[in-house]
Amino acid sequence: METFRTASPTQRPLRRRALHAEAVEILREMIINGELLPGSRLIEAELCKLFAISRNPLREAFRVLEVEGLVTFYPNRGATVSTISSDEVLQQFEVLANLERIALELAMARMTATDLEQLNQMHARMIDLHGKGQRRECFQNDYDIHNRIVALSANQVLRDLHAGLMIRSRRVRYFALHSQSRWNEAMSEHEAFMQAINDGDCAGAAELMRDHVLRTGTLVGEFVSKRSDASPEMLRTADQDSG
Repeated sequence: METFRTASPTQRPLRRRALHAEAVEILREMIINGELLPGSRLIEAELCKLFAISRNPLREAFRVLEVEGLVTFYPNRGATVSTISSDEVLQQFEVLANLERIALELAMARMTATDLEQLNQMHARMIDLHGKGQRRECFQNDYDIHNRIVALSANQVLRDLHAGLMIRSRRVRYFALHSQSRWNEAMSEHEAFMQAINDGDCAGAAELMRDHVLRTGTLVGEFVSKRSDASPEMLRTADQDSG
């Protein structure tokens, strides 16, 4: 089983501030972006050489990523990149949907006119990216909008819970845009809850947000259930639904 997607990954020596924290950041991105595939073994010797660090900070990084659900340890076998199950995806999005519903209710009660204008600007940029067919850039902007709404809730407990779930779900959220029809549908859903926010319809906006996230989770779960080796890179070869 291959550990890396590329035959000769670029060496990435780390600075000497908090080695395990830096290793966590880089490994997390490698997993989320599909450079390290679900189920692939994390070979300590290779990663130590790649990052120019010793085994201790690398193992500390593995433990952090295990808590985040990105790495799994097996007795006598070491660490592997966690596989993704459709059941786990659905459970994650059930919680995310309700957290974001609550976050939107709080945000609408606490945001300023300036906050709303900034949110509208982010939404306008997402519409522009969609019109240009820039799928991944649009995805990132969508991700940022959801995080911004949670930040505007001004509730640190909610933000912490949401951040942990977003890390775990980020590598599969890409799949929500695997078809053109779903991408278009998601944009319509965004337009609907943004309109409700601007209209001051808190209950309506919160319900639309919850339904949007649940719909995303359902479709991502279906995508994952059909592809045991699902990773973000699969979007390059996934069948495109032009409908």
